[in-house]
Amino acid sequence: ELKFPFLDAFFQMAENPNPTIHHKLEDTPAYDAYLKKRKEEDPDGTDEFDALEVFEMVRGIMDPEHPLTLEDLNIVSLDNIEVVDKKNKVFVQFTPTIPHCSVANIIGLMIRVKLLRSLPMRFKVDVQITPGTH
Repeated sequence: ELKFPFLDAFFQMAENPNPTIHHKLEDTPAYDAYLKKRKEEDPDGTDEFDALEVFEMVRGIMDPEHPLTLEDLNIVSLDNIEVVDKKNKVFVQFTPTIPHCSVANIIGLMIRVKLLRSLPMRFKVDVQITPGTH
């Protein structure tokens, strides 16, 4: 078994050593409702980007302080993503686990870089901290 004592020291210095872990999207009733709504809005199945696709791109990003994903910590959620495919715009708001989080800028950059690398170049990506949470 490999041991990394520097990681133990790093996690002890974390600003939020015991973050709340949230349910995954698939485990919530909102997921089924969103899929139903998506099917109603797009019955012919044209391939436009929507909030769920963007969420799928960013949900697995790992938190810089904890061995958990941004979805696990409820830093990103489907409700805080807006896509206007016809105008080539993606807007993501994220919520740090604690106010005045020192790694919030890193999280924002990680989300932005992931989307810029994953979405077609035509999209303008705007990533912001959810107002009133930082």
